[in-house]
Amino acid sequence: MGLKFHIIFTVLYLIGVQCVAQDNVIIEIGSIIVEGDKITHKPIIMRELEFAEGELISEKELNEKIVRSRQNLLNRSLFNFVTITKNCNNGVCNIVVSVIERWYIWPVPLLEYADRNINIWWENKDWSRINFGVDLRVENFRGRMETLNIIIKGGYDQMYKLKWQIPYLTKNQIFGMGFEGGYQLNHEIAYASEDNRYLYYKTEDGYARKQGFASANLTFRPKFNFLHQIGLGFNHINIADSILFYNPNYTYGETEYNFFTINYSYKHDFRDYKPYPLKGYYFDIQILKIGLGILSKEVNEFSFRVNIDHYFNIWKRINFAYGLSGGVTFTDNFQPYFLAGGIGLYGFDVRGYELYLINGQNTGLLKTNLKFTLIPKTNVDIKWIKTEKFGKLFYALFANIFFDMGYSQDKYWYENNPLNNQLLWGTGVGIDFVTYYDMVLRMEYTLNKQGRTGFYISMVAPI
Repeated sequence: MGLKFHIIFTVLYLIGVQCVAQDNVIIEIGSIIVEGDKITHKPIIMRELEFAEGELISEKELNEKIVRSRQNLLNRSLFNFVTITKNCNNGVCNIVVSVIERWYIWPVPLLEYADRNINIWWENKDWSRINFGVDLRVENFRGRMETLNIIIKGGYDQMYKLKWQIPYLTKNQIFGMGFEGGYQLNHEIAYASEDNRYLYYKTEDGYARKQGFASANLTFRPKFNFLHQIGLGFNHINIADSILFYNPNYTYGETEYNFFTINYSYKHDFRDYKPYPLKGYYFDIQILKIGLGILSKEVNEFSFRVNIDHYFNIWKRINFAYGLSGGVTFTDNFQPYFLAGGIGLYGFDVRGYELYLINGQNTGLLKTNLKFTLIPKTNVDIKWIKTEKFGKLFYALFANIFFDMGYSQDKYWYENNPLNNQLLWGTGVGIDFVTYYDMVLRMEYTLNKQGRTGFYISMVAPI
């Protein structure tokens, strides 16, 4: 019996050694052929590949780099589908990268609500609080992964905006830059909050606020998953005199301000699919200085924000994710209301409090999500649509159980806002629908610490 076990063990060992040896066989990467790039320039695609022609590499490492290269291409939001195949013969592997490009020019008609989110607007369904116009988006401008955005908006609010982001300026595709400028006119603005809801001032004659802005940024992407950005901006704000009657602390006491901003951000992104991740992790920091003491010495604020997200598979169709976020704001004297942040603004949100604004200078969040895949990613070919840009699509459906916690420390606006300066939590269940063109539809039923329930809709991934 012992001899039999010894023979079986030896055979299994030799098989394992042979498999490991095969994985570690060094091969040469031959030609890399790109197919389907009708608009996108080939160097843009080659930039995302973690292997190169003539490279000597083990087959195991090549397989791992093929997976990561495909993720890199999908996360650039240029393609609906990416397939990378290899054909190996006599120690040489030729690679074929096949892409299906998206439709890049979107003259999107604007019909949007003037509130912070659709759930707040849905409470009253006030159709007078609707903006209309056109948002022209060119998402692969000149075939170089540039984004061009022109907004002309009228109705309840008015905005005219131009944004152009150029990811690659140099031949080595490391440095980039961008520009943004615009002018916004508001008949109505939030001048304060009470019971953690905005209080609005509206003028029928003229504008409650006029705001002009312009900025430029430089980007540095030395590797596939790292991005640095530094930007300089200019802001002009002019408000109606009546706003200071209702809230003297809306500004520092004047109705007009000009000030510069400078910001730095760093992103560390290893998510498998950026619009709706299931595996990987993400980290970013953002540093913002408002007011440089050049134009208006009163406007002076410094803030720091950090975000960490982690996604992983537990078992088969069950995935878990958590996110940790925190923000700290420093001011010399006090924070005027037009600079106030907190939960419910700028991506800081606790599910269950979609209708509320919890102002604060220092904020912390924990978000968790247990996810079950009801329908895994499924490809569909629509025969009667001739173009692959729309005729070939995918969809997936997920069920979620979630629990979020958040705290917003506030020194200025807490007297009439009972949710400030207390630990909040929200939990619930939801359904997420994901499809091509980075579209996500979330429908959730929530319960919060105060015992309030609600049904809410969102268009971005929860974490």
